[in-house]
Amino acid sequence: MKPNAYPVTAEAEPPAESSVSGSEYQALFDATDEGFCIIRLLLDPGGEPVDGVFLKANPSFERQSGMADVIGRNMRALPIAREADHWLRVLGSVVRTGQSIRMSDRSEPLGRWFDVHAFRIGEPAQALVAVRFSDITHRRQVEERLGSVRRIQTVGVLFWGQDFRLVDVNDGFLEMSGYARDEAIGLTWQQLAPPEFHRISRRAVQQVMTAGETTPYEKQYIRKDGTRWWGLFAARRVGDEVVEFVLDVTERKQAEEALREADRRKDEFLATLAHELRNPLAPIRTGLHILRRSLPPEPMPLRTLAVMDRQLDHLVRLVDDLLDIARIGAGKVRIERQVVSMREVLARSVEATQAAIDGKGHSLDISLCDEDCHVEGDLDRLAQVFSNLLSNAAKYTPPGGRIRLEVLARPDHALVRVSDTGFGIPKEQQDHVFELFSQVRDHQRHAEGGLGIGLSLVHSLVELHGGTVHVESDGPGQGSRFCVRLPRVAPPAAASSRAQELLPAAACRILVADDNADAAETLALLLEADGHEVMTAGNGVEAIARVRQFAPQVAFLDLEMPVMGGLEAARRIRALPEGGAVKLVALTGWGQTSDRERTREAGFDLHLVKPLGAQALQEALAQLRA
Repeated sequence: MKPNAYPVTAEAEPPAESSVSGSEYQALFDATDEGFCIIRLLLDPGGEPVDGVFLKANPSFERQSGMADVIGRNMRALPIAREADHWLRVLGSVVRTGQSIRMSDRSEPLGRWFDVHAFRIGEPAQALVAVRFSDITHRRQVEERLGSVRRIQTVGVLFWGQDFRLVDVNDGFLEMSGYARDEAIGLTWQQLAPPEFHRISRRAVQQVMTAGETTPYEKQYIRKDGTRWWGLFAARRVGDEVVEFVLDVTERKQAEEALREADRRKDEFLATLAHELRNPLAPIRTGLHILRRSLPPEPMPLRTLAVMDRQLDHLVRLVDDLLDIARIGAGKVRIERQVVSMREVLARSVEATQAAIDGKGHSLDISLCDEDCHVEGDLDRLAQVFSNLLSNAAKYTPPGGRIRLEVLARPDHALVRVSDTGFGIPKEQQDHVFELFSQVRDHQRHAEGGLGIGLSLVHSLVELHGGTVHVESDGPGQGSRFCVRLPRVAPPAAASSRAQELLPAAACRILVADDNADAAETLALLLEADGHEVMTAGNGVEAIARVRQFAPQVAFLDLEMPVMGGLEAARRIRALPEGGAVKLVALTGWGQTSDRERTREAGFDLHLVKPLGAQALQEALAQLRA
């Protein structure tokens, strides 16, 4: 009998006990978007398939294949007759071996590409095959339009089926992932991404299904060998499939990480540098205060001390500015926002720079508006802004010059002007004065110079407060005027006024622990001059012993000490029966926010940064006494 002579009779229907007749399976069968059919192979006496009969086809079959009314018809009687031998070989292998097969194939008679998944139903003797398929013609057309997409090495292209399993990938993705093509086909996105990226990947799946495309983002992928790589991901829905594009950005991410590490090391170096510079500055500053108290009031030694004080202030400010500009660049500067009075801000700024102004014989004219302006910001940082501007004016104005500090109240902002009769700034350089390390050439011939970071710091801090700063100058020899605008806010219910002068703190027992013997000794001398009883220690272990022996009311602890540092010593002091009554003060060269958090967690009451001035010392003791 000829192959196409096999009759189609009622006997071709599956037996009642077949699993294909269950109501639950039938509902799933009808609901799926993929084409689904069940075929009974017609075998010759040798067991080879010569035709196939369509027993069932779901509603999506016609939409996916373009063939209608196939139930009960032979394969060789349909438009796919020319390909019947090919499909019978494929399906016959599935029936014989029981192994399912997944493949992409083109049907010439239908003019379509299909993603096909075929598997056996029941025993081999039943010769029943289920075929699930979807039309991937659109995706193949896209692939053809992309030309040699499979050979592209620089961009990975992944084709996802309706169940979000890979149905194809290009050579670029295979190179990136280490998979062979047959190994990659059938993988899920969960298998290709680390667990910590599943949430963002799930959102991308939802986005592409609803919006048709995703917003590009970076995520990690898992190679076949388990290692990870970074990819820039984007996807677009094409028909019933999703096409994903991925660019390997691992080298760029590694370079970024190397830059971050270099930046971290730079910040660490600057913090260490500041600490190492502040440590020797501390006994120098304390020693100057002691000398001022002990020397006779004669002009020469007093002038000498004033010069030393100004130069020490300048050095401290350089160290602080260098650290701050590094922190701002790393985004590590915190602005402690509160409503502050501009009068209080400027009073602090003038106080910090008065000695430098007086030292060069300048006159300072201060003009405040009738009403006090209030802004939202960090009192210390704003004072730093205007201290830098006043210091700049003093530095770049010839001796005997005039400096003017003026505050104007505008409806929505406070305008502060700092003017001088100094060297001026050429017009071609005015746009660059706020750049880091910028130097005005004419200034360098007339003044002591600088690092070129002060104005950059001013610009950054003003921007962090939502304000602006600009410079005006008619040119060399015509002086300069810096204008700062800060947004105004309503004053608080009870506006704070500048603190009254502190009364001397009552005498108390004080412990000073520092491995720098000069720093400990000079601070002890300064405290003793104020009437306090003082003991010193060279490390944390000695400090704990002194607490037990001396019962101090206040303990100044350096953080970096041999044998035991200040942090551990503070924890152990707090654990002593008498330790809860001791006011602990961290006195250190480390002044970053993270350092302050560490000391607070260790139990310190205050964190002070070296070098410590006499007034700051009195304020600290008064604060502890309050």
